[in-house]
Amino acid sequence: MFPKPFDDLKVMSHAVVGYPNLEANEPAIEGLVNAGVRYIELQVPFSDPVADGHTLVNACYEALKQGGSVQATLDLAKRVCAKHPDVTFVLMSYLNPLYRYGLEKVFKAASDAGIKGLIIPDWPVEEVEPWLPTLDQLKLSPILMVTPNTSDERLQRVAKASRGMLYVVSRMGVTGKQTQWGPEFKNYIHRIRSFTPLPLAVGFGVRSADDLKALSGIAEVAAFCSKYIEWQGKEGNDAAAENMTNLIKKAELN
Repeated sequence: MFPKPFDDLKVMSHAVVGYPNLEANEPAIEGLVNAGVRYIELQVPFSDPVADGHTLVNACYEALKQGGSVQATLDLAKRVCAKHPDVTFVLMSYLNPLYRYGLEKVFKAASDAGIKGLIIPDWPVEEVEPWLPTLDQLKLSPILMVTPNTSDERLQRVAKASRGMLYVVSRMGVTGKQTQWGPEFKNYIHRIRSFTPLPLAVGFGVRSADDLKALSGIAEVAAFCSKYIEWQGKEGNDAAAENMTNLIKKAELN
């Protein structure tokens, strides 16, 4: 399930459903699992993924042409959750596709499929809060995001509404760019921990074994997503899985 506070660092990675095509998703996930990844986001492709850099924007564009959708994501989730019961699968989407599908309908279907969490970057905490009783009943954890600009007052509210873990956006900007893990970042993490006992998943700018080493002992989960999708697009599923295996070994996480 989700990590305990101060567990050893684990890697969370990513599948854009429909990228490079629907048939490639299951073997790609198999490769990630064999590499040692225990948290996997299943992303519903969307035409305007505002938090994502060019790698994921392009992947979403291609996935939509290949038939990626909410329904395709739920269908994939049902298969991979049953096949990999030791892996925590999280539905990642922007709000628009889920809203159009029907929030209550999609949340129940996701829970039934075996999804454990939700990452919806543009779903504000004010709109999440009324859904918490339903999500708690479905055992579906909303994983909300905080950024360096999040005020203490809002951080407290976001932390209270989050379940499973809290997603820490490492810096301002979009995914896929390098991040520095110096004293300023460590102070940021210390501030967040003062508001929540939840484990922390750090994303945006995690691109190398050195990044993973830098986050060991600081966070419980590192979101290694854009770089993996780059590997997948340029080198294919098998090479991307091998790269992930080597990355985790180099970072000495297993």
